Amino acid sequence: MPKKTAGAAAKPTSKSGAKPAEDGAVAARPRRERRSVRREAALTAAFRIAEQEGAAGLSMRRVAQELSVDVTALYRVFRDKDELLLALCERVIESELAELGDVPDDEPWQDTLRRIAATIWESQLRFPAITVLTFARITGGPAERRMVELLVDAFARSGLPRDRVVLFYRAFVDSVLGLCAHSAVLGSLDPEVREKDDTTWSRVYAHLPETDHPATRAHIAELTAVTQKSIYDTAVEALLTATERAAAGEGAGGAG
Repeated sequence: MPKKTAGAAAKPTSKSGAKPAEDGAVAARPRRERRSVRREAALTAAFRIAEQEGAAGLSMRRVAQELSVDVTALYRVFRDKDELLLALCERVIESELAELGDVPDDEPWQDTLRRIAATIWESQLRFPAITVLTFARITGGPAERRMVELLVDAFARSGLPRDRVVLFYRAFVDSVLGLCAHSAVLGSLDPEVREKDDTTWSRVYAHLPETDHPATRAHIAELTAVTQKSIYDTAVEALLTATERAAAGEGAGGAG
């Protein structure tokens, strides 16, 4: 089995000898130069805007402004904002594949999935706004197709039948992306809002009447200390364990 690989705004000019505006005439508003936009430049600008201004700040008009072009030039590259978002998602997956690198022939399927999960987690830390905007989308692009192939192949190597391969693959991907988006949303909150949420366990739950909430009060220290990353890692390992057990059950059934 082979290895699996993972501007500046233009200044308006006037023609020589042009008739000057008559007294009292309103000067024409300067217009942005109608020039082409390179796809890579547009994506770079969109990434910059999203990560500096947040998901709400990203728009076709804002990207065009960043590139110092008329927005119609951007629409000649991307049909609409949705197409731009899917292209950004593809770019993120490309970076994840590059970080993942080759999948060795002898790498256990569990380790392949662990590495993919770790790469996706680091990706949402780098691109939280893009994660929030695109985590539930399907691009159908070449990078996503490659990632899907790696994931489905890993679950197929577990020994599950095809229907269970797909079920566990979807459970894994949806859980991983959902938890990453949850973390990205929390990370994008204003610091004071985030602090208010983080301290709710110690401000509110730690002072609940123990007679009414005995389990909560008994675990308040752990509830306060748990982190988003530990939740993520636990969910990933739980899915891998469930896959192992399901595959073992299929093997035992086949042996019988």
